[in-house]
Amino acid sequence: MTFNRAFLNGFLIGLLSFFVANLIAAHLLSGCGLPALLGASPCADDISRAGFPFIFLEQGGFVPRNIFNLSNLLFDIFIGFDLAFTCGFIASRREKRNTKS
Repeated sequence: MTFNRAFLNGFLIGLLSFFVANLIAAHLLSGCGLPALLGASPCADDISRAGFPFIFLEQGGFVPRNIFNLSNLLFDIFIGFDLAFTCGFIASRREKRNTKS
């Protein structure tokens, strides 16, 4: 299977959409939003969480904690690349179908 432009475009769109979903999840799951994850939050008790669909990082709070789960991070990366590959494959198949007509 050769990688054509349609596959690459679909792959990048899938990867970008997964990255955006991770940013939105980090913003919604963190106590004070995305600035809490970046360390720019003025909140005293902010709990920042990262990861979609599996949370792999949780830090902060009144009693400071720092939890990092490598297996959840690897699962998230695998799901992201799987989604990107699937989007690329679908885009490639759609272009082949459209050029036959």
